[in-house]
Amino acid sequence: MSEQTRPRAADVGLADRRLDGWLNGATGEITRGVRVAATDTVIDVGCGDGAFVHFCARQGAEVYFIDRDEARLARTSAKIASSPARGYRAILSDCDPIPLDDGIGDLVICTEVLEHVPDPRKFLGELMRITRPGGQLLITVPDSRSEQFVAVSAPPQYFQEPNHIRIFSKEDFRDLVLGAGLDIESHQFMGCFWSVYWPLAWLTCEPDAGLPLDNQHPITDHWTRLWQEIQRHPQGYKIRESLNELLPKAQSIVARKPK
Repeated sequence: MSEQTRPRAADVGLADRRLDGWLNGATGEITRGVRVAATDTVIDVGCGDGAFVHFCARQGAEVYFIDRDEARLARTSAKIASSPARGYRAILSDCDPIPLDDGIGDLVICTEVLEHVPDPRKFLGELMRITRPGGQLLITVPDSRSEQFVAVSAPPQYFQEPNHIRIFSKEDFRDLVLGAGLDIESHQFMGCFWSVYWPLAWLTCEPDAGLPLDNQHPITDHWTRLWQEIQRHPQGYKIRESLNELLPKAQSIVARKPK
């Protein structure tokens, strides 16, 4: 398969995310029910590659983004600098505690972070502290079902510090959020493409390859192409929606802090 015709997993995964209602530029929703306005202040705690905070910046919001990886923070800053964001601030921190004042965020985003921290309740308390009363929180964690499947081929360090040291079932995740005193507005399951891709990638990659996001092997290439074709089929969404309930890579909760 030539490089020109070979689908990239990252592109297929992003298309999948949009089909699940994420990063909707037409409505300004980062996910269903969470519309970002230019008047908002958005805080992304553990911004990673910056996809979510960059979306918010493109809506004109004021954005704060925090990460402990200096290189990732620099790359995100470069993207935000050319956006129409009302203002922005990059913060290098391990977020223990989060170096921001109380109640400044209209929307606080925390994606794929809680599974890394030793005390998720304490960390969630920090997320709540920086959210204004009545503000929203968008939180995602890996789903326990995909973590069990990933474990068949993932290297042992995947489930060791500083990687995934907590595994959340859907009940665990809801109980954590409700126990903190937040009101849950939605609970979504998504990313089944990645639930299959990661075990295949680790199965076929070199030892100690880290996270093989774009593993060039016939097995991963066939899966990526197959999934791309399924989503192009008029009824393909039925397969995606069913697998998202059976084997989701991640789960997200949109919650609101009481006034």
